[in-house]
Amino acid sequence: MIVPVAISYNTFVVMVGVAAVGFAAGVIGCLSVLRRRALVGDAAAHATLIGVACAFLATGRRDLSLLLAGALVSAIASLGLLVLLRCWTRTRDDAATAIVQSVSFGLGITLISGITARGIANGAGLEQFLLGHTAALTAGDAILLGLVSCAAVGLLLLGFKEATLVAFDASFAAATGWPVLLLDYGLVALVAVMMVVGLPAAGAVLVTALVVIPPVAARQWTDRVSTMLLLSGLFGLFSAVVGVLTSALVPRLATGPMVVLVAASIVTLSFFCAPVRGWLARAIRLRQVQRSWAEGRVLTVAQECATSADAASQMLFLAGTFAEQDVRLRVACDDGGRNRDTARAWRRLVDRKWIERFPRAATLTTHSSAPGSQTSPELWQLTQVGREKALERARRLRLWDDVFAVSRDDAREFLTIDLPAPEAVLTAARLAVIQAAAADR
Repeated sequence: MIVPVAISYNTFVVMVGVAAVGFAAGVIGCLSVLRRRALVGDAAAHATLIGVACAFLATGRRDLSLLLAGALVSAIASLGLLVLLRCWTRTRDDAATAIVQSVSFGLGITLISGITARGIANGAGLEQFLLGHTAALTAGDAILLGLVSCAAVGLLLLGFKEATLVAFDASFAAATGWPVLLLDYGLVALVAVMMVVGLPAAGAVLVTALVVIPPVAARQWTDRVSTMLLLSGLFGLFSAVVGVLTSALVPRLATGPMVVLVAASIVTLSFFCAPVRGWLARAIRLRQVQRSWAEGRVLTVAQECATSADAASQMLFLAGTFAEQDVRLRVACDDGGRNRDTARAWRRLVDRKWIERFPRAATLTTHSSAPGSQTSPELWQLTQVGREKALERARRLRLWDDVFAVSRDDAREFLTIDLPAPEAVLTAARLAVIQAAAADR
């Protein structure tokens, strides 16, 4: 039985405001992560404290809209300083980002701590912008955060196609006539807006996590940008809702860090369990490829043993038969002695009815067991399906040899431990050209 939890009005207001910020930060953060601009947002986030302090000193009021406006100005100013450092001093991107981030954060802390130490009226509590102060949010503040978040997402969707093109291939976008620099700065400005809007939720120290962690988690689940945007927004929204509810239920638990921890648990789960890029899925795919390779090697060697016996062996073992020990020994010698994989592959092929016991083996053993004769080993043979599979694998490998010899670029993308059929990955026309060139060699 599920017991509903009573949510106070203040908790509901905070949850709505932070959820809107979480969703918008996740959506906008996707293109920022794809464009490799995550640390740029971190520099803007640490510079927001300067704007908060200056806005308070200029107005003497703690109105959230005024403080966030000052934070936005300082964030954009820090990004401009970052661009100037890159262009005028030829400083590396990471070094310029570290300089702007550390200096602006130090100046912001100095201003806020000075306001608090001097006892300026209404100045107490500004230090809460370090880790967020969701408890002080009003309904008007939540509406403000929601409207700004919706506007930011709307602007991103208006230029979604162009922003995606710049994120993946800025050179091609510039060659086709798109204003890459303007689009790039527009995306960075949206990231700065989300850093400012996220200040009440997570603070200057942790707000970058709202823009970075949900996109990283969403990237593990899909290869489509549109799906990634939706998943990232939902992850951000879920982190915000769960973080707010948890901090409301547990006394003295800060909301901002809790939101970040929920987002971190989502990305950790994605790293392990995502069906596309998750560790578990990749481990399963690798194991399947290894099993396929071992089975293919056993089939190939069994076919060779069945067709390459000399006349004396044919008289002893009969045509088309082979001994299990001979096959396993040859496969183990070729593959570095991995007898365990070979034994498992043999059992799977027998269970699949691709290899079967030779029906006359018992009779042959009886005749060979006469006094003075040696006992012959148990004989096996490939079934009709097993012979077809072995011949198909041999044909596939021969054709890939031609591809490797003529055009390695066509094969490089499909190199695995066990190759697929060339017809499945190359066009018929291209394959015909390769075969004709291989025949002329």
